[in-house]
Amino acid sequence: MLNHVRYEPGADLHALLSSSAAKSTMLTKWFEANLRHEQARCLTYCDFPKQWTWDASARCWKSRSRCTKIGHMYYVHPTTSELYYLHMLLMIVKGSTSYADIRTFSGQVYDTFRAACEARGLLESDNEWKLLFDEAIVSASSYQLRQLFVTVVMFCPVGNVRALFDTYWLSFIDDIGRQLKDTLVNLNYNIPHEQLMSLLIRKLSAAFANSGGNINDYGLPKIDVQCAFMDENRLINDEIDPEPLMLLMHADSLVTQLNAEQRTIYDTIIDRVYSNSPGFFCLWTWWHRQNIPMEHYNRKVTIRKENSDCGGSSGVASLLLPKGRTAHSRFKIPFDVNDVSTCNVNRGTMLA
Repeated sequence: MLNHVRYEPGADLHALLSSSAAKSTMLTKWFEANLRHEQARCLTYCDFPKQWTWDASARCWKSRSRCTKIGHMYYVHPTTSELYYLHMLLMIVKGSTSYADIRTFSGQVYDTFRAACEARGLLESDNEWKLLFDEAIVSASSYQLRQLFVTVVMFCPVGNVRALFDTYWLSFIDDIGRQLKDTLVNLNYNIPHEQLMSLLIRKLSAAFANSGGNINDYGLPKIDVQCAFMDENRLINDEIDPEPLMLLMHADSLVTQLNAEQRTIYDTIIDRVYSNSPGFFCLWTWWHRQNIPMEHYNRKVTIRKENSDCGGSSGVASLLLPKGRTAHSRFKIPFDVNDVSTCNVNRGTMLA
């Protein structure tokens, strides 16, 4: 399923991707072999190497004449969505000649690989997750339920994410509706479900992003772009974002508390931010444990609507910072670091 393409530094990537070699994968050539050879159609993609061998130079499958091999497919995590369901189908479908053929069952071509898996009865019931939420709803707040939903969807094998969402989303919005009514100073305001859904999806999107995920990968509803109430209502935006004037007053009062060395560091960092000049700074003196300079910096930058990410080396340090998180949590730094350690930030995610 994976197509490895090797290229030299400085190569034209557009030309490389449009080349026949890049387009010819083991999977697409399996389609061609099934189309041309009737004897190949009795094998699944995983079992194909038992009777056929891959010729890397010619980029095609050839009938095996001497020995039998065992096929191997790369592991695919359930969070990869459609790729995971394609992987599942390739384990059982025989003789397919196209992607549409893989999605076909009992004469019907399904729109997605997941739908094809569901039609074949390959997906497990989500009853255990429904029982989990039924129990949690009794005592958990809406915020806690949203966090639980994100955790379950990202790290557990949920069969039908959208169905789970549709069942419980009304339990995720109690605090959202109350906050909106308080903001509008109208406790009798009847909030349309479309507006509540849009506000909920915005909060879930942020929760997925904080965990390194992307809400668009799970087939959940999109924010209603026609709901001008979302983006144009000043009261809601002020509720979501910190009050600039309050931040400015707080930042100005905090600046007076800095000593000479702290003020030098603060001015240096702020100057780099405002002049868009990257910089890397290390604090090593005893007072680096204090969060005062970083709190000043964060509030000052927030006033300008710039992005500021506060991270601490420990849980206690992160709690002292505005919206702080530990560096290990935010940047996926492993706890046991060695010469080959890497941060587990996946390409294409919101965190990246």
